[in-house]
Amino acid sequence: MPQAFIPELAWFKVMLYVATQSSEDLFRMASVCPLFRTLANTPQVWNTISMAKYPDHPSWYHDNPAVQLFLQQCRACENPESIFREAFEVFFMQGNVEALYGMRIAATAGHMEAAYIVGLLGMSGIGQSKEDALEFLCSLNQRNNIDMKGTRDALRRRLSRVWNVARHIVDMFYMGRLSSIIAALVTTTNGVLLLKAGLLKQR
Repeated sequence: MPQAFIPELAWFKVMLYVATQSSEDLFRMASVCPLFRTLANTPQVWNTISMAKYPDHPSWYHDNPAVQLFLQQCRACENPESIFREAFEVFFMQGNVEALYGMRIAATAGHMEAAYIVGLLGMSGIGQSKEDALEFLCSLNQRNNIDMKGTRDALRRRLSRVWNVARHIVDMFYMGRLSSIIAALVTTTNGVLLLKAGLLKQR
């Protein structure tokens, strides 16, 4: 029995790391022994588990109850990716600006795409003050090993899967309120953004 030689806390930290990398690897590990199964089902593990294997809307998995249960459990344990997905859909497809509250929760929990989009939206005066938005954007640059290009590319992929953007959001684009967001998604490479003379500029 592996737990006989290594403290349970050490195994728990291993489980947390595995959870962030692959849900499949986590479940394989959980099948090894009762201790691993117990640790794998703690709220902390579900809060950090990777959802990358199931990137689509929950309705796409209506024929797979196991996947639906997985997604529901992630949301119940406030997995940042699950919170962000829900807020992303409500904001872009329903045009509900209040969804930015969910994005902010995910961002505070360390979700990079959430922090990126909340910061950029705020720089356009949407959902928060520009000062708070700038703080969010600066915090991105303070994280170690941050992949800004990867974050932008991930957001592009999400947006490409949004079939019907809410009219409310479309109007924002036409009025130019989100022009800085588009520019930043396309051109920002180092994550260091400055607010100067009311414009978003790159350093």
